[in-house]
Amino acid sequence: MGYQALYRRYRPARFDDFVGQEAVIKTLRSQVMSSRIAHAYLFCGTRGTGKTSTAKVFARAVNCESPDRGEPCGQCAVCRALESESSLDILEIDAASNNGVDEIRDLREKVKYPPQSGRYRVYIIDEVHMLSQGAFNALLKTLEEPPSYVVFILATTEPQKLPATILSRCQRFDFGRIPAQQIVDRLRVALHEGGLNAEESALARIARAAEGGMRDAWSIMDMCLGYAQEDGKGLTEELVLQVLGAADKRFLFEFADRLIGADAIGVLTLIDGMMRAGREVQVFVRDVSDHLRNLMLADVCGEEHTAQLLEVTQEDAMEYVSQARRTSHVRLMRMLDLFLQSETDMKWAAQPRFALEAAALRACEPEESLQLEALIARVDELERKIREGAIAVSAPKAKAAAPREESVPESCPVQPAQTMAVAPTGPAPDAERIWQEAVRTMKKDPRLYGLVRTGRLISGENGLFTVVFDKISGGAYVKMLSMPEKNAQVAAALTQAAGYPCTFRAALEGSVKESDKAILAAQAEAKKQAEDNLSKVFSAFGRENVRVLDE
Repeated sequence: MGYQALYRRYRPARFDDFVGQEAVIKTLRSQVMSSRIAHAYLFCGTRGTGKTSTAKVFARAVNCESPDRGEPCGQCAVCRALESESSLDILEIDAASNNGVDEIRDLREKVKYPPQSGRYRVYIIDEVHMLSQGAFNALLKTLEEPPSYVVFILATTEPQKLPATILSRCQRFDFGRIPAQQIVDRLRVALHEGGLNAEESALARIARAAEGGMRDAWSIMDMCLGYAQEDGKGLTEELVLQVLGAADKRFLFEFADRLIGADAIGVLTLIDGMMRAGREVQVFVRDVSDHLRNLMLADVCGEEHTAQLLEVTQEDAMEYVSQARRTSHVRLMRMLDLFLQSETDMKWAAQPRFALEAAALRACEPEESLQLEALIARVDELERKIREGAIAVSAPKAKAAAPREESVPESCPVQPAQTMAVAPTGPAPDAERIWQEAVRTMKKDPRLYGLVRTGRLISGENGLFTVVFDKISGGAYVKMLSMPEKNAQVAAALTQAAGYPCTFRAALEGSVKESDKAILAAQAEAKKQAEDNLSKVFSAFGRENVRVLDE
């Protein structure tokens, strides 16, 4: 017989062979022992978590003549017939290729025949979510009231696609992702049986790459073992990284250090070295996103909870926490958003490397002082330094008495001021950035995005953003965007992007009058004068002792 893949060789034949699904296995075993067999089951979960294998073992257990603690004995005539697949009492159907009404009608005719040798005739329908709507309707009545000797087991990775009428007729069992440590333990047992040696770090890397799927872990190890035998080396972490095209932990920590230090040259140098080493760009971006996510969790949870959440050693958790504390939480979130977005950009980019380099440079780019995100990051950094004692804060000195006309009446209670962003007076230096960011936000609404994408920003003074459209073809756009509902949607997107209240106006090119500009200039001058007066009050009494009320 030719070579058999590891995931087929080590496919569970008994309930005791499964890992990571203790609750599901315990329940099914109890049903076999108590003979409380339901007529329909639904096994759902991600790929490689044991849904189909569990269905096959359960089908043999319910037909076994003398089950041992709910396990199929494997010795009786029924078990031997089922294991050799010479019995017709277990039928496995692939719904992806048999998803029509005719196939389900044929199944309804076959359920009338009793089992050949066992007690139950078991139908395993894999990827059941692929059935058509008509096929689901044809299955309903049979699924609800099948013959007493028929058991249906439906398996799917996408239970949300199943009609509620199907879900309500089944006992549902959810197969969760298998913890990385349990995958490592299972791989180690298989290696021991084969007389092979492997580094613990190599097995841990395989388990993390499998993302909770035991079948994926077997497939990855199969590739690594083939490479190791050809190379003449053992199963090492370096070999696993070469097979996966991934970057090692040291490289990721160094890359994150360059990002945190805004070292653009260093970041590009590391990317170039990674590419020359033959690494996959998409795999590297996923690794960087995963590392930044780990830093974000470490920043929030601390050392104790980080080790548990990330399934890493205490030393690794301390290293994550140490690196996360060298920057702000807001900046970590921003870098993670950039690399997650670059994963999507790479799907459409002719050169994925360009998308990676653009994301890395944006992560290193210093923010302008007027941008709201930069201000929040600076405040976050100052608060962190104050908590750590790096900056000493002294009590404010008493202010001199202010003139009578600027005093606050004694009847007014002194309350802390509430910080509220206001539109900057005069031309907004980052108006174009705000408009482009608002346009990107409006991509969530394709109809609204289709209206604004052809517009050109000509003004962003005092929070009023004026966008003009072509005289020939822009009339319809202006009319639509002048409607209260559409105008409010665009204004909301601008407000979100700017961080202060904004309004929006759509117009045709050449229709913005000079009188409008004069009015805006006068309003700007009046607002500036009002803010100067308010600054004098803040200087006299202290900003924290003045509350501004809108009248």
